Amino acid sequence: SLYKTAWEISQKAIIDMAADRGAFICQSQSMNIFMPNANFAKLTSMHFYAWKAGLKTGMYYLRTKAAVNAVKFTLDQTATNQGIAASTSGSFAMQSPAAPTTTPITQAVLSKDEALAQVACSLDNPDACEACGS
Repeated sequence: SLYKTAWEISQKAIIDMAADRGAFICQSQSMNIFMPNANFAKLTSMHFYAWKAGLKTGMYYLRTKAAVNAVKFTLDQTATNQGIAASTSGSFAMQSPAAPTTTPITQAVLSKDEALAQVACSLDNPDACEACGS
């Protein structure tokens, strides 16, 4: 393609260009980093590289890719037009809503150690921790 997206540009080059502009900026600049699989090691490495390059601000925003993609769909224009025509002609009858169904919620009882293990940060797996790896 003619132009690269933010995900295709080397983020090291972004940091280098921001460091080059830094000499001409009085305070700071809003630098966006686009990192698809950000983790503690990558972010630490990026911050130290930017600090050694002389940046005043490590980053303003960190952009990561979504864990899932949005559902992509299109509407069939003829079916949409037929639905509009049918609704204006009054051929649809009002239906009563279905009765709600109830399902009992069961909750597992955890021991104190199991409950603490679920919220504790594991240094062996920092990507599983919301604070360290997300």
